[in-house]
Amino acid sequence: MNKEFIGRLNRAFDYGSMADVSRRLGIPHATVRNYYQGRLPASDVLIKIANETNVSLNWLLIGTGEMYVGDAPKIGLGRFIEDRIAELVDERLAAHGLLTQNGGQNIGIDNDVFDVETALANFSDPQSVMSEWFRFEGREYPSDYGVVFFKGWEGFSHDERIIAIHDAKRVLDRTLAKG
Repeated sequence: MNKEFIGRLNRAFDYGSMADVSRRLGIPHATVRNYYQGRLPASDVLIKIANETNVSLNWLLIGTGEMYVGDAPKIGLGRFIEDRIAELVDERLAAHGLLTQNGGQNIGIDNDVFDVETALANFSDPQSVMSEWFRFEGREYPSDYGVVFFKGWEGFSHDERIIAIHDAKRVLDRTLAKG
């Protein structure tokens, strides 16, 4: 799996959900999920990604050169500060060996991070996993939340289920933060 490419893909789409990427590119969610699992997109899709996000193909494929073609999209001061703080935190965590392979925190204290894999082993349905995750955070899971991320759940592989849970959680957190 090409973790560096996945990281650049995430960054190009501003860490949006797979559903957002799928919609922006006009390709199936399952195809996008393959890219986030390490499969390199076809050349026509790479060009679509570059055009949609204004990133350089060299940067996207191999991580060299400037990220953006021409001028980078303008961002507000608040977003700039948030991005810079995140970079600094990641640098500090990486310096101490406290980042996982996918860039997530691995602070070594099991009680501080919700373990999606264990929850999946304990519960057969995604709604129960989401409910446990919210309970872990001291929040109530909205019972009326219709999760399109879980359509076809029975056919998902273990890794696809983990990705779907994370995507759904990210979208729900954003939605609740706005509302």
